[in-house]
Amino acid sequence: MARPEKQRSQTLDEAVAQLKRDPSHPVRARVDNLDVELRAVPSDQGQEPAEDVMCGAGPWQGESTEELLRIIHEGRKLDEPPPLRRP
Repeated sequence: MARPEKQRSQTLDEAVAQLKRDPSHPVRARVDNLDVELRAVPSDQGQEPAEDVMCGAGPWQGESTEELLRIIHEGRKLDEPPPLRRP
């Protein structure tokens, strides 16, 4: 939701404070002649790099790209809900 011009933060500190109060909405500020918009983004903390995830999935023994893609695809099929029936 956009805020009226007179309610916009005039400093970056004000904008950050406003964002901390409600991180679900972006905050706009006018600093000198520059309009800026700040928004909160999800933290990457706790996410493992893809290579660590793959290493933890099991020992790979020289499978080809095609074989790996087939294995991943089969795994996804097991997790998929049944298709919707259309009349």
